[in-house]
Amino acid sequence: MQRRFRMTVAYDGTDFHGFAEAEAVPTVMGTLRGAVETIVRAPVDLVGAGRTDAGVHGWGQVVSGDLPEGTDLAGMQRRINKLC
Repeated sequence: MQRRFRMTVAYDGTDFHGFAEAEAVPTVMGTLRGAVETIVRAPVDLVGAGRTDAGVHGWGQVVSGDLPEGTDLAGMQRRINKLC
């Protein structure tokens, strides 16, 4: 069973090639998805509300997706911050 979650993110976009995932370049969404998948040990589809261009910083951007029902959300927040 899945559980819908939402997170509000902020980031320094200096080293990213924008928000949306793209092949062979680091992006905000690709980094977030990789961190979440590492934590829950399963593939995760994330949806971002909006996007930014390369090098642009973000604050208050919303990302949502579905996680396994037993996921510890407070623990996930700490782990995402460490992984990213």
